[in-house]
Amino acid sequence: MQTRAVPYFAFDRAKEAIAYYERVFGATDSYRLAPQPEQAKLFGLPTDGDLTTMTMHAGFTVLGVRIECADAFQGHQEPSGQVAVMLDINGDDPVSVQAADDFYQRLVDSGEVTIDMPFATQFWGDKMGHITDKYGISWMLSVSSWQQDLAQTTGD
Repeated sequence: MQTRAVPYFAFDRAKEAIAYYERVFGATDSYRLAPQPEQAKLFGLPTDGDLTTMTMHAGFTVLGVRIECADAFQGHQEPSGQVAVMLDINGDDPVSVQAADDFYQRLVDSGEVTIDMPFATQFWGDKMGHITDKYGISWMLSVSSWQQDLAQTTGD
């Protein structure tokens, strides 16, 4: 069986959120679909409003991780501290490690995130940091040896 988990966010205004992630996180591969009148009717959206400002479905990529999103058509969404998005970087690849360092510095320089735990080598040996974005979404940035992780899970 092949499966993957894809974070899916609900925003009051996903169009604005995508612009934020592009500017602050360096998000790439962004796309956005506005609802058509028949979709607006199906979801109980105001059909007399400007549908081009609404987001039926959208997505973007952060450090190679696909994130999906849409407007919160069921009402205002509140983030939960129970769930975090963890961007796990292959510490065996120098290019990926540098990308993680650059990404973290970009976030710090933006002044538009809260640094909950600085991105640094932790007592267990991996590099890890934690931030909260302006929408209250919790993000962890981790650099670990994927080779070592694989060896531990396979017993090698």
